[in-house]
Order: sequence, then C-alpha cells, then structure tokens
Amino acid sequence: MYIDYETILHEFEPKIKKSLYQTAPYNREDLEQEIKLKIYEKLPVIQNIDAPGYYEFVHGEALVAEPKARYSDRPSLLNK
Repeated sequence: MYIDYETILHEFEPKIKKSLYQTAPYNREDLEQEIKLKIYEKLPVIQNIDAPGYYEFVHGEALVAEPKARYSDRPSLLNK
C-alpha cells in the first residue's frame, strides 16, 4: 500500500494544529516543522504497516486457525 506524504499531512493536519495550542505561540512554527519532519522520516514505516483485517482483529489468530477439539469430544473425567 502506497500513501504519499501530502495525503498523510492532510489527514494529520487537524491533530497537529490542535496539539500546537499546547505550546507557547513563539514555538509553534518550529514545532510544526519538526512534527512534519518526523512524519516524513517515518513514511517508509507507515507505508509498510500490515494491519490485521476485521475478523483477525476481533477474533484473534486462535479462531482463524484450525479449531481445537470441542469440549464434547474430550474424554469425560466423570466416567472414570
């Protein structure tokens, strides 16, 4: 999956602007440039993220794999 730098900046722009209000006004421009630089540096990592699908996220790998023996298939401990 390829995501270009401009698209990522556009998506993160509201969060960046909102976060800058926690900084003194005279530092905001420098901090904004630093944040954008860090996003640019991490672009290869962002592009190579392999996120799980819905089923894998909700149910985990155990349910995606072959099911284990059901409880009824196990030998009963009461019959001994």
